Amino acid sequence: MTGTNVYAAKKALFDGLTVLAAEGQPLAGIQVAYAFPGNVELECIYGGGVRFTQEDATAEHWVVTDEIALVSVYFRVHRKEPRAVALTDARAAEMLGQTVAVLRTYPSLGGGLTVTGVTQGQGDYDQPQDESLSILSVQVQVRSQLTYGGV
Repeated sequence: MTGTNVYAAKKALFDGLTVLAAEGQPLAGIQVAYAFPGNVELECIYGGGVRFTQEDATAEHWVVTDEIALVSVYFRVHRKEPRAVALTDARAAEMLGQTVAVLRTYPSLGGGLTVTGVTQGQGDYDQPQDESLSILSVQVQVRSQLTYGGV
């Protein structure tokens, strides 16, 4: 018995994204990390915070609960050239598009966890010295059910 599947959802999502970043896969060459890595590469997808909601799935409380987990996913693109924010923004959006295309085709993360979409997002940029950096953050929605047994 567990109180939430939110961390299982985050782990399963990033395990899948790591596979997608292998040679010959849609995200090949992009660094993928469960959390912000200490040594970040020029293109990186990493996880952030999580949120979740729960609702009884049956008339009897705390027997079967539907859970919606929201996993923060960050698409970070860095270029060592000034005033290239339009390029880094476009690449971050492209990385999100590649990720969403695969998740729509293969939404099951195993263990009863299913990706059901991106609920919201936000983008921002920075131009430190002679560089450009864009970060597109999104909330990936993962549905699951919790079943409570006797105490």
